Amino acid sequence: MNALSEAGTRYDRYTARRNDWIRYGPRRSRLESVAKLANDLASVLCQLDILSLDDLALRIDPKKVEALVGSLLFLSKESEDLAMEMQDKGKPRELAEERWIFEIADIYENAFGQPASVSGSGSDDDDDDLPNRRGKFYRLLEVSRPASFPRHGKLSLRQIDRMLKRRRKPNEGIPGITVERSGGAEP
Repeated sequence: MNALSEAGTRYDRYTARRNDWIRYGPRRSRLESVAKLANDLASVLCQLDILSLDDLALRIDPKKVEALVGSLLFLSKESEDLAMEMQDKGKPRELAEERWIFEIADIYENAFGQPASVSGSGSDDDDDDLPNRRGKFYRLLEVSRPASFPRHGKLSLRQIDRMLKRRRKPNEGIPGITVERSGGAEP
């Protein structure tokens, strides 16, 4: 239950700062800026003259400077990759909701050893004659709903099913987006 509440807390934190990330243009620009600045700093450090390098070596261990250059290049590459993977047109996606659903899907798959699905596989415990069309994963979403998540109108079966399909096929849909799973059952 701890992982479910952590996922909900993360969702609440993301929605509280929604205005910071919902517009993908400025978000992409910030990531591109981080990539450029990190790459420029690494490049300048590598181009220092011999005297400056020796003076710096007296103050800072040269291995730490090399490690810093490597970290800056890694940061530059990862920031650039994130910027390239970002949505570039259309209505902004609800990333907080999407990430929450993906986290709950990971938890579900690790706990039950079967792929997350919004329909079917629900037991018919009710006394009414209607078949249960919503699966156990959908019920898990309902009971683990974060405090700030709207109670009505947000968890449509079609929308969740679309997200789960995109998650299962990481190379389709949005270019460059891949979802890391935390072990457990393979879909």
